[in-house]
Parts: sequence; C-alpha cells; structure tokens
Amino acid sequence: MGFAVLLPVSIVSIISFVLFVFTGIRSYKNRFKVDYDIRNTFPYEINYHTKYLDNVLPNVLLTFSILLSIFVYVTFDFKNLVGINVFILIAGVILSILVFVLYFIDLKYLRSHMAIMVLTAVFSFALGGANAIGNFVRFQNTENIYYLILCVICGVFALVSFVLIMNPKLSLNLQMETVTDEKGNKKLVRPKYFVIAFTEWILAFTLFINQILLVLAVI
Repeated sequence: MGFAVLLPVSIVSIISFVLFVFTGIRSYKNRFKVDYDIRNTFPYEINYHTKYLDNVLPNVLLTFSILLSIFVYVTFDFKNLVGINVFILIAGVILSILVFVLYFIDLKYLRSHMAIMVLTAVFSFALGGANAIGNFVRFQNTENIYYLILCVICGVFALVSFVLIMNPKLSLNLQMETVTDEKGNKKLVRPKYFVIAFTEWILAFTLFINQILLVLAVI
C-alpha cells in the first residue's frame, strides 16, 4: 500500500485514539466524580465496572483506531525486505491486539493482566527493533540519510520499551496515601505515580509511534 493511502489512515488512527483517551477520561469522571490521571490510573479503569456498550463512544473510537492500526501493519510495503516485512506485520498486529486488550483486562485477573503488560512491552521492543533494522537495510541499499535518521529514531523507541519493562520500580505496589484535609478529616488518595499504570499508558502510545514511523519509511 502506498504512502498516499497509509499516511491519512495512520493519522485517522492516531486521532481516533486521542479522541478515545479524551472521551474515556470524561466518561470516567462522570461515573466516579474524580479526575482520571494517566500517571496513576490504569488503562482498563476507563472501562472499570462497565460493559463495552455502557461506554460505547470511547470503546468504538478505540476499536476503530486499533482496526486502522492493524490495516497499516498488514498493508505496508518494504520492497526487497521480505523477512523484515513479515516480522513487522506480525509484531504490529499482535501489539495492536495487546494494546486493545490492555484497556479491558481488570487487575482482579492479576496473572493475565501482568502477562498482557509484559507481552505488550516485548512486542513494542520487537516492533521498534524491526523498524530500526528495516530502515538500516534501506539506508544500505539507497545510501539515503533519511532512512538512517529513521533507524536511529526507531532504535530509541525500541530502547524506551526495553527500559520500561526493566525498570526496577515497576511493581504492583498500589498502596494509597493518607491525606488530611483542612477540616482534619483523613482520606485515602492515590499517589502521584503508579509506575506500572503509567508504564502501560506509555506502552500503548508506542504502538502509534511505531506506526507513524513505519509509514514515514514507505515514502
């Protein structure tokens, strides 16, 4: 598929995901009367205690965004890079599915939740690495510095995914903080950061970063 088709599809995919985030946050605030903060709130909590159709607008936007993302990974074309092409296709489709699942799997299914998060990090790293390799081969074939720059950028995002999953602070320490208000009443609040929740959000964003970098390499 050509750049002229993949670029607008990718842009619509990213815009749909951004709209999903905004509408999901608004829906969360309407339901629970508290602000949603991606630094300390898990992705799945956008759909916490709701069914797909109970939160229909955010979920339709998410589904549409992921389907477009899968379309990009399935239809892109790296000429003369058959091996890398297949690997990127597989990694991109699997990562798209994992990101989708990340927004629905509750922490009460702890093992499944952690497995999905780890796999998301692994495939994010694999996709970024494959993108970097693909661009390096294109640079070797064409000697076009543009592909070398893309190679470095892809490599950086692959490294980010690796660092995230190796972060020693990455744990399920969800202990709440006790805060005293002006009247002396004590209440439990979330700390500013839940490292694991924030990490899951970053991993979700890497899907679309890798996607747009892939499309830029199809020029």
